[in-house]
Amino acid sequence: MNIAIPLGGQIRMVICSSFVIARRKDATHYDLSGESFQLTGVTADQVYVFDDSVAITEGMEMTHDLIARSLPLDSFVSVSAEEALPNAIGLLLRLAVADGRVTDSELLRIQPALEGRLWQPGIDVKVGDVYTFGAFLWRCLQDHTTQGTWTPDLVPALWRKVEVIPEDAVRVWAEGIDYVVGDELAYPDENGAIYVCLQAHMSQVGWEPPAVPALWKAKNPGSAPEPDDNTGLMNDEGQIEEA
Repeated sequence: MNIAIPLGGQIRMVICSSFVIARRKDATHYDLSGESFQLTGVTADQVYVFDDSVAITEGMEMTHDLIARSLPLDSFVSVSAEEALPNAIGLLLRLAVADGRVTDSELLRIQPALEGRLWQPGIDVKVGDVYTFGAFLWRCLQDHTTQGTWTPDLVPALWRKVEVIPEDAVRVWAEGIDYVVGDELAYPDENGAIYVCLQAHMSQVGWEPPAVPALWKAKNPGSAPEPDDNTGLMNDEGQIEEA
């Protein structure tokens, strides 16, 4: 390998090495090392790596054609087992959470192992991904790219806090919450009738428990109001059909 360090449009220095190893520091900076050199915090326009078949010399002009023959630094990035482990855990966890095979209680028991998975803007997240934000774990409800104004605590349509509700606590129905089968809550307030979720869904206005018997069943039928004229049947598009 031939490593070229440019200056003022020309090759200032050429380093020959039998191998090159790159380590990404952030989105644009790398640490490079080889047989007889080590460079720290360089960018792709500060160092060019060429195959041995490309002849370069000091003082040579860095033309567009020459730059086009350079090898991308990402092709030399190696990932250690220690670095790969969190990504592997994240992938397996995503699949298990999305399929409902891991409960909130189980996630909280392994929370220390997930502290390195910090929510931040600009991440492509998938349903089931679990990240830490504001000292809490949050699981993703919809595929999206995170944004600074879409923090988990502000967008219930995208994230649900991982938490265990005490048995004596009363949850109250709210819009924009991801409910799962078996969830119990009160409506319209904590003193209202208790309903049990029959189908996993994202709550929305018009799907209040008394109005949609396909989604909710009164735990004590005598204490719940009668449903309206909706049939309570859900069509293939996930819409409630009216009589």
